[in-house]
Amino acid sequence: MAWIVGMITSGLLAHASSSDVVLYASKAPVKSGTWAVVADSTAAGEYAIGNPNLGAAKITTPLAQPANYFELTFTAYGGQNYHLWIRAKSLSNATSNDSVYVQFSDSVNSSNTGIYRIGTTSAAPVVLQACSGAAIQGWGWTDNGWCGLGSAIYFQNTGTHTIRVQVREDGLSIDQIVLSPQTYLSAVPGKAINDTTILAANLPSLSSTNASITTNPTSGSAPLSVNFTANVTLSSGYVSTYYWSFGDGQSSAAASPSHIYQTSGNYTPTLKITTSAGATANASTLLSVSGSSSSVKLRVMEANIFYGGRGTDNIINLTRDAAWIANMNPDVVSLIEVLGGSSNPQTLTNLVIQKTGISWYYSYVPKYPGCPEGVMILSKWPIVSTSQYFMSYQMPIAQATLDVGGKYVNYFSAHFQWPSTASSDRQVEANELVSFASQFSEPRIIAGDFNAQDGTPEINIVELKYLNGWDTAVSHNTAVAYADNPPSIYTRTRRSRIDHVFYSKGATNLSVTAGKVPDTRNLAIAPAVLIGTSDDKGVRPSDHNFMTVDFTVY
Repeated sequence: MAWIVGMITSGLLAHASSSDVVLYASKAPVKSGTWAVVADSTAAGEYAIGNPNLGAAKITTPLAQPANYFELTFTAYGGQNYHLWIRAKSLSNATSNDSVYVQFSDSVNSSNTGIYRIGTTSAAPVVLQACSGAAIQGWGWTDNGWCGLGSAIYFQNTGTHTIRVQVREDGLSIDQIVLSPQTYLSAVPGKAINDTTILAANLPSLSSTNASITTNPTSGSAPLSVNFTANVTLSSGYVSTYYWSFGDGQSSAAASPSHIYQTSGNYTPTLKITTSAGATANASTLLSVSGSSSSVKLRVMEANIFYGGRGTDNIINLTRDAAWIANMNPDVVSLIEVLGGSSNPQTLTNLVIQKTGISWYYSYVPKYPGCPEGVMILSKWPIVSTSQYFMSYQMPIAQATLDVGGKYVNYFSAHFQWPSTASSDRQVEANELVSFASQFSEPRIIAGDFNAQDGTPEINIVELKYLNGWDTAVSHNTAVAYADNPPSIYTRTRRSRIDHVFYSKGATNLSVTAGKVPDTRNLAIAPAVLIGTSDDKGVRPSDHNFMTVDFTVY
């Protein structure tokens, strides 16, 4: 069954076939340069992605390394012919603002020769104007043809593919991208001008081979013996190989293995099966192993993702953020500068689910009602309830009560005012945060970007009632960072340590075991955005360093 989401806007909602790929361009997790999400009540989901008319000359040859592009991923079959359709709108209905270049990760022509590939100067030009002299008016559907139907797109392999749209002429907005092997193979989804057709977003499911994991028991105290069962659905054939990874460095090739977890922790067992036909499927689950005192490990991550996921290469790439979240393996994350107005919360959650293979839950709060930016709590553990508080100076607090292995933890994500000269504003917010959090039971953990260092008046207000998790890890010699930013009370999360994880002094059932600020730099690429520190030597996923603090909940 395909994954389908219908969203009714001011246009006419229509449904493509379950085999058709329908993408909402505004949900692109990767955006570079001038492309930005814009609110538009006539667009799919009431948002489009566009680039401004800067009066730039038309780019006559596609670029192998463009500065201005966006990317989405989708599923499609190898060897199947697809027709590409894009719904777009030109600024001022001008023919000088009406075209883009489109590339793919593994596109081929009917002879199976690579064409229109990302990283090359080959691309499919897509022009909104249907032919010389044709009118442009409002939204319109177009393809990669000119004065006729465009050529089919093929893919070398079955699986997940990437589409990249780069600027040819500036001033164009896009809301829907369709790749159709059936319904719209030779028929346009809507009108060429003044179109109101909005298709339900659709990502086809390609395989009937599926796997899931059942564990017995699902939790318990160490040493814990667990029996694993693979639940497999096949359209034909049989499972030829099983590969289990238990999440603690051990593995098995048995069909239904048993494994003993010797130490407490939160583990993510994974399974990969291969069928006699060569198909594969993956599954994973979350397993909580407590200590002898029924304790549970809780890793807290704090990450300012730089206004919607922009790295220091000046490219918005939520896929990169999701990969770092999966790599750091937190149980709950405080995310700052999330763009709720462009569906960042759901997009990022879906990407983390894809990267980890397990369920995640989230709660998002804007900085103030109607603001497109806010904070977000993302959790492996179920969220029992949520609340929010809008502090002075239009800054937010998100609260979530988490069910951590049967133990309730009240978790907060907060963002304080900037710039550095706004200490008096932050002191007001600090008092408001402490007062709001006091309404919730212990244990309480507060994470966020506070735009202030230890020892400042605003942080001192918080630390009247809370301990600083990183400072505790440093004092216990369990804090880890990297050579250019060593672990200490001065470890930087930006130009200094302005991101913090606090825990209540009254939380007698909570203790800190470790802290980490990993090196997220890609040293092979020079940064385009400089933080202004001595370790500005590579591209990071944000202009902040991400951090984790590990707790034991008793």
